[in-house]
Amino acid sequence: MKKAFSILIMLIIVMMASSCGKSETPVENKQTSAPVKKADTEVSARISFDRSSKEDNSTYKEHVTALWEQTKPLLREDINKDYSNEEFKKLGAEIDAAWVNLQVHSSFDHSDEINSITDPKYNNIVEDIMMLVDELYGNRGARPEEKMDEIRANLKNSKLEYKINQFDQTIKNAK
Repeated sequence: MKKAFSILIMLIIVMMASSCGKSETPVENKQTSAPVKKADTEVSARISFDRSSKEDNSTYKEHVTALWEQTKPLLREDINKDYSNEEFKKLGAEIDAAWVNLQVHSSFDHSDEINSITDPKYNNIVEDIMMLVDELYGNRGARPEEKMDEIRANLKNSKLEYKINQFDQTIKNAK
């Protein structure tokens, strides 16, 4: 399991590194919660995970819980908005980046905690949350717009709340 997790992290890092510099719009510092200037609009960072400081003594579970608590209201808010696919992808990219940052941080600073997890649901919680984020925002797949509309309608018709409740219970019951 440790080897698979390490391979996953390496793949994510390679994917992120290969996409560096491909954005057509200039973006200033993404790691702050200060307003970020993109084209003609100003967007505030809605979510982030940046734990480069070694003085942070939070556990893996505390990190997961805190980021999940930031993510839930965004999912609930965005599912009820009438965004275009491109707007969904822009909003989802920020959430996805926060979860990828958590994975990277955890692989370096919490590997012993992760390796000691015995609950299979909790062991996969970060990946499951990232899959839900991708379902709503469509950042990781090349799906037709009609398919994304169908997926979002399904999420809106109770699947999102079901998944949120399921993840809440998994995190709550984790030891």
